[in-house]
Amino acid sequence: MTLKTGNAPHLRQGERSGMLSLDVLIVMIPLCIFSSFYYGLRPVLLVLTGIGTALICETVCCLMMKRRPGILDGTAAVTGGLVGLLMPPAAPYWMPVVAAAFAILVAKMPFGGTGRNLFNPAAAGIAVVTLCFSGLFFLYPDPGLSAPLPLNTAAGVITEASPAAQLAGGGQTIYMWSTLLLGDFPGPIGATAVAVLAACALYLFTRRTASPLITVSFLLVCAASAVLFPRVSGVWQDSVMLELCSGYLLFCGVFLLTDPVTAPRHWLGRIVYGALAGVLVMALRYSGRFEEGACFAVLLVNAFSPLIDRFCWKLVNVRRLRREGWGQ
Repeated sequence: MTLKTGNAPHLRQGERSGMLSLDVLIVMIPLCIFSSFYYGLRPVLLVLTGIGTALICETVCCLMMKRRPGILDGTAAVTGGLVGLLMPPAAPYWMPVVAAAFAILVAKMPFGGTGRNLFNPAAAGIAVVTLCFSGLFFLYPDPGLSAPLPLNTAAGVITEASPAAQLAGGGQTIYMWSTLLLGDFPGPIGATAVAVLAACALYLFTRRTASPLITVSFLLVCAASAVLFPRVSGVWQDSVMLELCSGYLLFCGVFLLTDPVTAPRHWLGRIVYGALAGVLVMALRYSGRFEEGACFAVLLVNAFSPLIDRFCWKLVNVRRLRREGWGQ
């Protein structure tokens, strides 16, 4: 028997990675529109800045490597868009530039480019700005502002503690479920629209662009942690809702963890991968330095992805392969 090999990402039915990227770019549009409803055009410009930076950096790298620019596959645009969506709406424009540039120049291209990176580039870019500029990165404007954010500079804009910050500080956080679902609370550009994120996830699952096994196992572990170790008083349903909706936990489960390059391909491996990510995310929330450290959890679980995939594949298939005479 002959094994057929090919470069990652390994896609079903020969589907091109460009189609997967297009699906992700499509669902970014309603997230941008939602944020612009509260803050004006500034969030859209931040996302476009991230996309433009990623495209430019990848083009420059390809030219330096004497390789044909591969920006038409859309993966660089997806990376820049994800970086932009995780920015605070009042972030300075240089912040998505730094994050997107690091994502492409350090986390993607040195490993060979599309399909060969070991770590999720967007998570790596967000991790850098989290570590270096946490004072600005977690500074969120009040969504109840009557006027849109200024386009040139957001200095002096009224800010408000996010639900994730209130949970991390040990304060009592009280939000109506309707408020959480409608995204009327401070947070990243693309992470507060909980209802829209749920619709985006459904679209990606239906298109088989993202694996529901990863997202569901991830959210179940996070929800179980919220029940077992609540950080707010009251009924367990409120604790689960606040943990899942605060920060960019849900965004992480829909977009970052389901990256087809860095995620396992085996069905059991995807379940284990998502569950492990949930454990790491909640551990960082309970004892980490920052109000949200999901990007670090993504990078950690990326490192174990090949081992998880290999172990789960052997666990499920070794007996069947022996019965079929594999290796004889």
